Amino acid sequence: MFERHEQWMARYGRVYQDNAEKKRQLKIFTKNVGFIDSFNNARTQSYKLGINQLADLTNEEFKASHVGYIPTRSSTVTPFRYENVSAVPSSMDWRKKGAVTAIKDQGQCVSVSIDASGYKFQFYVTGVFPGVCGTELDHGVTAVGYRTSDAGTKYWLVKNSWGTTWGEEGYIRMQRDIDAKTSLCGIAMDASYPTA
Repeated sequence: MFERHEQWMARYGRVYQDNAEKKRQLKIFTKNVGFIDSFNNARTQSYKLGINQLADLTNEEFKASHVGYIPTRSSTVTPFRYENVSAVPSSMDWRKKGAVTAIKDQGQCVSVSIDASGYKFQFYVTGVFPGVCGTELDHGVTAVGYRTSDAGTKYWLVKNSWGTTWGEEGYIRMQRDIDAKTSLCGIAMDASYPTA
C-alpha cells in the first residue's frame, strides 16, 4: 500500500508538510482504497469507484472542502413548461451543441443542486450512479443532458467542478426517472435554467 500511495502522490502532485502528516494520510488512503477495491470486487452495482485525487481525504474532510452549497429559497416559484414542443428528444447532450464549457477544478459550481456528500459519490469513476444519497442539497452542478444506457437505464449527464480526474473526465451519469419526487440526490429540488 505504501507504493500505491507513493504512485498516487506522484500522479496528483500531493506533498505533505512532514512525515507525521504523510503517515496520517497514508492511513486514510489505505482505508479508502480498501473500501474502493471491496466495492468494485463485489460487482453488484451499475457503476464503479476509483482512486481519484480525493483518495487521501476522509469523507468528513471531503465534505468540508468540496461541498457546502446553501440553496437559496425564492419567494416565488414558477413551474417550467416547454412551449410549442411536439416531441421531446429521447436524448440530449448540450456539449455537442457547443453550449458547455470545459471541466474546471473550481471546487463548487455552474445549474442544479444535489446531495454530493456520500462516500460513494466521492470516489465515483464510471457507470450510471443510482445512489444511495440523500436530499440535503450541498453541491451545485450542471445538468448538460440526458440519455439511456445500453442496459436501458435512463440517466442525467451531469458536469461536476472537481476537475477531469474525478468521475468520467469530470462528469457523472446519475440515474433519472426514479420513483421519488425529489429525484436522485435531490437533483429535482433546486434547479435553475435559462429562459431567454
